[in-house]
Amino acid sequence: MDVRESKFYYAGHDMNFAVFSDYPCRARFVESITLPISYTPVEVYIIEPGANSQWIVVQQRNDGRSNLRFFVRDGETFRENQSHDLPKQLREDILQRIPKSSANGENPRAASEVGVA
Repeated sequence: MDVRESKFYYAGHDMNFAVFSDYPCRARFVESITLPISYTPVEVYIIEPGANSQWIVVQQRNDGRSNLRFFVRDGETFRENQSHDLPKQLREDILQRIPKSSANGENPRAASEVGVA
């Protein structure tokens, strides 16, 4: 799946995401929805890659669980990849550029984390 086809969700501390990339990109607000199990609105975002980006990593957090999604440029698209499928050098470069706590699945607030001001 291309990163532009993926949606990312923010609902405060329990559900959020952080974006890491080799070049600045944009998280663009799409809509606000209310889930049937909660009255808290959930904001929906898409990621717009930077013109020179080669990779994007999105750390998603939901109810204390954290996972990383890796997207790598393939021509004009950013295909999702599993970390173990990435070339060794690219995987090492990416993991060097994202905070170690994020790579280990910990839950600190990242500077690029989408938040509500």
